[in-house]
Amino acid sequence: MWYFTLLILFAASLPALRAQEAGGWDFIPGEKLLLYDDFSDMTPGGQPPHWKVRRSVVKLTRDRRLVAADDVLLQPNIPKWPRNFTIEQEFFIEKPASEPLITWRFGIQEEGTDWRAGVAFVSDGTCSAEAVADGQEIASAPCKYDASKPLKLSLWLQEGRLRLYLGTERLFDVNQVNTGNWKEGWLDFRTSEGPVQFSYFRVAESAPDLSKTMFSTGRFVTHGIYFDTNSDKMKPESAPVLKLVSDALKADPSMKLRIEGHTDSTGDAAKNMDLSARRAASVKNALAAQFGIDAGRLETAGFGATKPVAGNATPAGRAENRRVEFVKM
Repeated sequence: MWYFTLLILFAASLPALRAQEAGGWDFIPGEKLLLYDDFSDMTPGGQPPHWKVRRSVVKLTRDRRLVAADDVLLQPNIPKWPRNFTIEQEFFIEKPASEPLITWRFGIQEEGTDWRAGVAFVSDGTCSAEAVADGQEIASAPCKYDASKPLKLSLWLQEGRLRLYLGTERLFDVNQVNTGNWKEGWLDFRTSEGPVQFSYFRVAESAPDLSKTMFSTGRFVTHGIYFDTNSDKMKPESAPVLKLVSDALKADPSMKLRIEGHTDSTGDAAKNMDLSARRAASVKNALAAQFGIDAGRLETAGFGATKPVAGNATPAGRAENRRVEFVKM
């Protein structure tokens, strides 16, 4: 029997500019949504509807974060995991000295038949990343974290290539990893000192070759352009998708695009319409100013919540509707 064990010890990232200068941030989230949960449909005192809970208990904070303490096993409602996928998760450590261990495991629940992605913290603010396959270390990297800030992990598995990111820093990038296809995945959380608050999870299947297929239908839909809440200010982690679009435009000088902004239905409809228009304009400005694209080749439009691609009654539906689309003209 084979096994693949991956131990990841991680925390907050270096400044985004440094990471991008080093070429470390190239993460592009998968588009076929498998799970999105911000716990907005979980009732206080209840259970998270999109997870199977075992071993201990979880609770919901007033600001709608999932609190896990002691030893908890959480299995997301994903019937079968694809070969290529991305995981994004954000969480907060309540007590810097708690030194929690968070582990993603895939396969079946028998020792030696799965691979695991674990997250651990040392109370002095240090951490490290390590990948181990078939009992052999295949990657390692030192890191640091700041417990006063939200911590984000991004993991990308694509055709046997495994990349791990802290914020906008890529910690390692290994290939020809024997992974296989898994039917089960679960989050194994352990701590003896204090709880961790999870703010959201997003798991999505990746395309086999996104760079070649993004414009095959004349429309590229992305959830990988990020903005501050209720703002048109783009976050640094939007850069990989913008570069992908700019490379396509540079490869075909005759191509023109309309950039469309879309929101979910939360909040005032008129404000959402205005916000989506401003966000589309921000994308255009970034492509022109930072990637050298002629602004005359780009148009913008904001549609607010008027063109949903999913229902707005669930966290997953709202996450699908918050998007940017690039349309050939």
